[in-house]
Amino acid sequence: MVDALGARGLSAAAQATTGAGDATRLARQAALEGAELIVACGGDGTVNEVLQGLVGTTACLGVWPGGTANVLARELGLPRRLEAIADVLAAGHTRRVSIGRAGDRYFILMAGIGLDAAVVRGVSPTLKRFLGEGAYWLAALRQLAAWPPPRFLVEVEGRVEPATLAVLANAAAYGGGLRFTPQARMDDDLLDICLLDSTDRLRLIRWVLAAFRGAHLALPGVTCLRARRARAHGAGAPWVQVDGELAGRLPMDFECLPAAVSVLAPR
Repeated sequence: MVDALGARGLSAAAQATTGAGDATRLARQAALEGAELIVACGGDGTVNEVLQGLVGTTACLGVWPGGTANVLARELGLPRRLEAIADVLAAGHTRRVSIGRAGDRYFILMAGIGLDAAVVRGVSPTLKRFLGEGAYWLAALRQLAAWPPPRFLVEVEGRVEPATLAVLANAAAYGGGLRFTPQARMDDDLLDICLLDSTDRLRLIRWVLAAFRGAHLALPGVTCLRARRARAHGAGAPWVQVDGELAGRLPMDFECLPAAVSVLAPR
């Protein structure tokens, strides 16, 4: 990639990560030293780490998809080939997008509470390397076997709604081809919130199948809201994930931060 960018007139340097938190530290350091563009090479988890270091700086985020699901890359319409990605980065077309905050961690795609966070927690890193997105579906089957999931409460603008799964989205795309929030937009100032409330396995399966088409929104037990802020809490302290990475447990506050980051994307 460094050579490909150099051939297009851009000066670049590569920095490798060796552990959790490295991408955040390296991105923050480069941004504070005046780098105009920070390119995250990896999956959505790597992009999320880089995002933590860029918020509050003037550096722009670029994405070179190389992970399991690459949900953000699909949302932005990015190509996969190195030369085509280099063309996008060199073209310099930026989009100013909102991000979300869950507790003290930022997200660019979504935060998930309850069942989907439990799936993220249960994914085997070894199976993820070999099966890709299939590892998440295996983890989901294990969660179904461990039924029922804990119920929690989500507070949104004076309303209190029960749920066993919640998605608070900044973008329409979700992993595995699911579209829990098909109308979510990265350039508005609201989170799209989808709440599923049931301990019935068959109803959950029906919801998930419908969510591939975005047709779950009108089904019984599904609540859809849009809000700038939300708070979730519940007995048993269910897990929370952001962009496919664990972010802690409830209680937690969630917020949309409008026009917080610039990203490079195709025109």
